[in-house]
Amino acid sequence: MIERVSLIVCVLLLISCEKQEIGDTFPNAHQLILFQVEYINYAWGFSHSGFLIDSSGVATKFKYPKNWHHPDSTGYISVSEMEDNIRQLDTISFTVNKTEVLKYFSMLENISKGELIIPSYRAYDAGTTDFSGFLYDSNRQQYKHVLIKREGDRPIVNNAAEAEEVFQWLLKVCLIKPPI
Repeated sequence: MIERVSLIVCVLLLISCEKQEIGDTFPNAHQLILFQVEYINYAWGFSHSGFLIDSSGVATKFKYPKNWHHPDSTGYISVSEMEDNIRQLDTISFTVNKTEVLKYFSMLENISKGELIIPSYRAYDAGTTDFSGFLYDSNRQQYKHVLIKREGDRPIVNNAAEAEEVFQWLLKVCLIKPPI
């Protein structure tokens, strides 16, 4: 009798469970691009390369794109500009663990509220490497650029508690599959 009741309870629990979509846990997880690592250097000749990571964990590299779009002065980039950037990606890709991508993406909202601090040290010919993420703003129908950290000539540190953790993860991704 107890076995029969246990079986019925298990069946009822399974029937009543709803499949939870990724979008329920991570509201913007289906946006085009979640993270970007971008290196630019004008010293000793021009260099521009990096990669974008999408919500599936696919990281696609770019090198010397012809017409790369950067966020405007308010920190936003339009969907059409993001799509144009995506069209300029190279075909060489690698995959990052999707669970990791979503874990770090979930920290991006808090990072977006962090204060950007410019340390006193700087270089003059190292270029800059920006480690950033994007949050889709459905009201504006644009992506908000979130700077996690900038290394190089003009370093910038985001003081949000999660920023260093996400930076270290992106750095690890870069070391495994360098953007340049």
